[in-house]
Formats: sequence, structure tokens, C-alpha cells
Amino acid sequence: MGDILQPGEVIKPQMNSDLAKQLVRDLYGLEPISCKEFNSYDDRNYYMTISGDSSNPNIEQIWKPGYVLKVTNSQDSRCPEFTDAQNRMILHMSKSMPVPEPVKNKRGELKSLEKIGATQNIVRLLKYIPGKILYDIPEWTTRHFQQCGDLCARMDLILSDFDDPAYRDRNSIWFLSSIPNLTGFIASVKEEGRRKLALQIIDEFCRDVKPMESSLTSGIIHGDFNEQNILVQQQAGEEEYSVYSVLDFGDSQRNCLVYELAITIMYMMTQCRCVEAYKAGGYVVAGYIKHRELPIEERKILRLCVAARYAQSLVMGAYSYENDPGNEYLLITSKTGWTILEEFWSKSIEDLYSDWDDIIESLEPGKSKYMSSAL
Repeated sequence: MGDILQPGEVIKPQMNSDLAKQLVRDLYGLEPISCKEFNSYDDRNYYMTISGDSSNPNIEQIWKPGYVLKVTNSQDSRCPEFTDAQNRMILHMSKSMPVPEPVKNKRGELKSLEKIGATQNIVRLLKYIPGKILYDIPEWTTRHFQQCGDLCARMDLILSDFDDPAYRDRNSIWFLSSIPNLTGFIASVKEEGRRKLALQIIDEFCRDVKPMESSLTSGIIHGDFNEQNILVQQQAGEEEYSVYSVLDFGDSQRNCLVYELAITIMYMMTQCRCVEAYKAGGYVVAGYIKHRELPIEERKILRLCVAARYAQSLVMGAYSYENDPGNEYLLITSKTGWTILEEFWSKSIEDLYSDWDDIIESLEPGKSKYMSSAL
């Protein structure tokens, strides 16, 4: 079972690209040509291109786009059963959509536990899926928001017939169900007004959402559907990038499906410049309900769940930066986040849902007052 992170605990693997390349040589029998580290909060991810030679009997053919070496943080590495379950989930998804599949090491294993500095860390090698992450696209459009909602719902449906015992008791400070534990990290937010805002949202979530969690539709969800994990590609003959797939399943979990939607909406707001940020949710919902209708109960709490995820991301970003100063990746959400959250939270649920309704009906005729009808 994954334990809740405790304040002051450093869990990110302490290593560099030279060690990453050596692990690929020793464990997978592959020779790296190039190595680039990708951003991550708690893990280490290294993208490598590989020469044509392999001494690994379990790799019949080199994957030409390259591989990503994933070294899991020391906390999640205490639960190898979860990594096994995560691998099974990825392979299940691969039957329906392109995802970064794990490959076997020289011992025929999809993972191994290795000593990295002073800690034991799980190491895997995943096939790299070509494309860009949404974060690297300079101008997001409302079409991207719809596509993200669409993919979010399709993932929920693909995973509806997947389960694994390792997910049943798994927990993390990054789960929306862990919002009550966020108060232990709130001291990292130094500005008093922002602390009060986060605490208000936490209190309302604990009062209005937590008591009904057990009655909400649940399943296995990705859990971190953000702009750093959303893969986009240019289709033939098109200038605009389209949402294609998703990366990084380290926060996958069994939880309420509405949490996945809330997470998606929140991250679409972070760099939303094509419309007012709060309107992004209307486009995401419009894409989502093409595949899965939202029950009345989920519509009622969606605004609060979006705000809670924003507060969670901002509080944990501040905490993580305290423990890893200089890692600017940890401050990406906070650059615009507090301002966007303040504006979003100041808008009443009636006004927000009215604006979302206009968007939804323009894209899905017949869906009149889709969100407002739940109030």
C-alpha cells in the first residue's frame, strides 16, 4: 500500500544521466546513443535513443523511436505490487490505444528493484511514443480542450473492465481523495491570502464531497491527466496538433471517475489563453459526455473538485519546491495558478455552470442546461 507522503520527506531518486545510461546497458542490454531527462515531480524519466545492437534475448527488435527509463521514487518503490498492477493496466490499455508499453529486461522481468544511492528504487524501461507534450504547444485551442475531455472519457471506458487488488488500498497525497491531508503541507504557502483560499476550498471539499465518495461511480483512473502527460501529434495534412495519447501512469488509482474529469479541467485552465480560463471546463465536459454521461451527483460537485485539485497542485508545488529549490518545473502551475484559481473560485456555481451550458449546447445540440439542471 502506498503511504501518504510526510512533510520533509525527500523521495526523488538521487541520480544523473550517466547512471541512467549504465542501468540501460546492465539491465536491458541496450547501448544508448543519446539521453535526455524529462520533467517529473518525484520520479526520474530519461528518454534515450538506442544503437541497433542488443544483448537482451527478450527484445526481438529495437524500438526505433527510443525508450524511456523510468526510475520510481523511493516511496512508491516500497510497493512493487503496484508497479506490477500498473504494468498490467498499461498492457490492457495498449489493446485499445497507443501507450508507452513496458519491455522486459535481460532476466525477463518488466521491472527490477535497484540500489540508487542510499535508496532502493524500481526501474522500468518503456517504449517511447513519438510526439510532443501539450505543454510544448504554444497556443492551445478549445479543440484541444474538447479532445482532452474525449480522451479522458475513453480512458475511463477502456479501464472500466480492468481491476487489480494492488489498487484497492493504494493511497497518495496527490489523490483528490487525500485532500484532507493537504493541511499538513499548507505552511509551504507563504502568502496569507493564498493560504486562506486553499484552506477554504479544502474545508468545503471535506464537508461536501468526502462524505459522498463511497456513493460516486469509481474505477481505475489515470490520476494525473495534465499538460506534461498529454501527448499530441500532427496528423497528415494538418497544421494543428491533435491530442493523441497519455503518458506516465505513476498516479493511476482506484477512485471516483469525476475526479479524473476535474483533474483534466484544472490542467486545461493553466495555459488557457484562447478563452477565459474558467470556460475551458465547458469544452472539456462537452468532449467527455460524448462517451460518458455525468450523473447529477457528479455535476453538482464538479466545480468544487476542480478547485480542490488546483489548490492541491499549488500547495504541493510550493512544498516540493522547498525541498528541491531550483527545480523550476515545480513552479509551472503556480506561475498563473493562484490568479486563475482566485478568479475561478470567485465565480458562483450558478454563473459558472450557465457559461459552461452555453458552450456544451453549442457543441452538443440537445444538451440544454446540462450542468445547471443539477443545481
